[in-house]
Parts: sequence; structure tokens; C-alpha cells
Amino acid sequence: MVLLVLNSIPTWNLKTKVMKRLEGNRVTVFYETEMEAAEDILKLTDTNAKALEERMGFTSKQDLKIYIYDHQRTMQTKKYGLIAPLLGLDWYIVDNIGTNVIVTSPANPGKAHNYDSIRNAVLHEMVHAYNSVLNPHTQLWLKEGIALYLTNGKPFHKSLLDYIDIPSYSDIQTKNPIKFANIGGYDLAHTYIKYLDVTYGWEKVLELIKIKDYRKVFGVSEEEIYSQWVG
Repeated sequence: MVLLVLNSIPTWNLKTKVMKRLEGNRVTVFYETEMEAAEDILKLTDTNAKALEERMGFTSKQDLKIYIYDHQRTMQTKKYGLIAPLLGLDWYIVDNIGTNVIVTSPANPGKAHNYDSIRNAVLHEMVHAYNSVLNPHTQLWLKEGIALYLTNGKPFHKSLLDYIDIPSYSDIQTKNPIKFANIGGYDLAHTYIKYLDVTYGWEKVLELIKIKDYRKVFGVSEEEIYSQWVG
């Protein structure tokens, strides 16, 4: 118990002692020393916030805060505690905790990213933050699919299927982010959301996020929707 408590200490407060504040119209940014990167992130997120809020069905401004850390290890400890940097997650540079987005400064991207990839990932994480208000328990496949669809999902080409298999119905039920990546989630989940949007309309997609009852929303089961998407 003592070790668990000690590990969790960094998660108790998302702000570090040296953080300064930048205030936008719809977004508040906290940063350590990388002011230019923080100003860039504020401009990007504040410019896109209203449109993303509206797409997620909000009619009023949401309380979105972004915490930018100079070092990746600091960002990781804010989510998972002191043990996080020991796990070797070089790819892990951004996350959300409710309506708070935590991110490694794009000015110090680490080994697996660059300035632009971190910058673009922040918009993706904003969608997760808004999604957490609608339903914090949204299925991983839907949650990631929606964020990819609204922000940084790559255009789909059939040639992609020469390299990855379409995940099974059982696969897309996963709650494991690593398995999600391994089954091609970041390449395909947004195509699932696009199918729902084009076929049934965006309002139905938002309703699904809130209640996750496929039959009530679409009139058919989740497995039938999966088969329609694959077909």
C-alpha cells in the first residue's frame, strides 16, 4: 500500500511548481518553460475548439485545460505515477484525464515523435476530453474511431488491406490500447465511424456514444453493424 501511494503522488496535481498559464477563448494552457510551443498549442486548440465542441454535440463552451510538460517522463507520471517512465513507452506523449489534456511539449518530442506529430495528437486528445463528458466509459473502438475521424485519421486505401487484416468482431471489443493498435485500430477504426455517419447520420453516432445501445440507436445489433461495415 505504501508503494502504491508513493507511486501515485505525481498524479495528485497536474500542475508542476514552475507552470505558467495562457488563457484562450475556449482553452486554458499550462506550460513549464517552452513558451513558444505552448503559444502554438493554444492557438491551434483554441482555433479548433468551437468546431470540435459542436461536432461532439455541445451547445456551450467546455472547460478544457491542456498541461504541457517539458519532459516526456513528467507527462507520463501525471497519468500513471512514478513507474511510468520505467516502462519504456517512447510513443506515449499525450493523454487525457477527463477534460484535462496532458502532453509532452512538441519542442522536446523524444525519440518516437516530432514537433508536428505531437501538435496534431493534441486535437485527437481534445476529442477524447469532450467524449469523456458525454460518456467516460465509451468503448475503446468507438472512442478512438471518433477522435481519428474528427482529427487525424489517415485516408483509407484498399491497398492497406494487403498489410493488415480486418479485425474480427471479437477483436474490436478489446479494452487494451496495445491490442487496439496491433489489430489495426489506428488505421481502420475511423472508417467504422465514417460508415455509421454516412449510413445513419452523425446524430445517431453521438447517441451511440451516450448510450451504447446499437439496437436502440440503429435498430440492429452491434454484430450486424460490424457485418455491414465489413461488407
